[in-house]
Amino acid sequence: MTEQPEDEGIGLLSGAPAEAPPKKAQPAVAPPVAPVAPPKPQITTFLSLKAADDTSREVTAGTVTTLSAVLSSRAGEPLAVPLGVEVAYTSTYPGEGAEWPVRWTPPGKKTAADLFARKISVPVTIPPGAGVPLSFEITAPVGVRYGDRVEVRLSVQDPDGGSPVRLTLATVARQAVLAIKTSRGYEREVADTLLARTDDKPDVVFALLVPSSLRGYVFAEGMSFEGVREMLKGIRKARGLVEGETTLKEVEPLLVPKITVEGFVEGAIVELISGPFKGEKARVKKIDQTKEEITVELIEAVVPIPVTVRGDHVRMLEKGGGKSGG
Repeated sequence: MTEQPEDEGIGLLSGAPAEAPPKKAQPAVAPPVAPVAPPKPQITTFLSLKAADDTSREVTAGTVTTLSAVLSSRAGEPLAVPLGVEVAYTSTYPGEGAEWPVRWTPPGKKTAADLFARKISVPVTIPPGAGVPLSFEITAPVGVRYGDRVEVRLSVQDPDGGSPVRLTLATVARQAVLAIKTSRGYEREVADTLLARTDDKPDVVFALLVPSSLRGYVFAEGMSFEGVREMLKGIRKARGLVEGETTLKEVEPLLVPKITVEGFVEGAIVELISGPFKGEKARVKKIDQTKEEITVELIEAVVPIPVTVRGDHVRMLEKGGGKSGG
């Protein structure tokens, strides 16, 4: 029998396995991409809350003052924000401070309203390119004490979530200089009686001034016109308060001692009004401005003897044609 030759390459039971035909490459498919939203525009508000003039002001009892502020933004469109307003009182005498009346006209309203010691929130719309004026009328009560204070605290929340802007407007009570009219020659008596009454009311009058160069007036440093007016009731020769506050600038010249030799010149005729030669007439021979002394010669003395006296111990009778001393 003739052997059949082995078929090379066809061996199902023996030999190397036949290689599988290569797979056909498939094109890669990218995963679906979610649509990206356009970036949200950022609105920069640049809120601003500034005082129109003073942030703090000193006032006297019974006076009315106005503090103002302006709320604005740099947004290009109308911006609605909540405005917080809080009124707070503080006093150097806890529990005794008087309540200060505070009034304002809310934005968008036509009538004024009272503000009390609590916090409120009101909506405010700020127009683009313009500010919203805020004005507060504050009255210092008659019974106010020195250093008493009222604060109007303003706050606006940034709509973009930023830090709120804040502003505090305040008024503080201070003392006033009041002029008291008296009968001439009774200035000291009125001042002494008023001083005695301050023992019971030490917070009404702090100091008294009786200027010798101004007759018929006494000046009082105090907190309240009404308080001083009440203390003057029944005081003999007190004719009442002069309306209006007297400034320190007006009183300052009365606080500076006047040079006693001012106005005297060499050769002037004077009368001695104090000392051992009281009532004698004399002629001025020398003036010492530094020591405030005047050297005179007695006119009726047999032997002219120079006598040196203080400037306030002589009274001018007749000016001579000489010169002032130095």
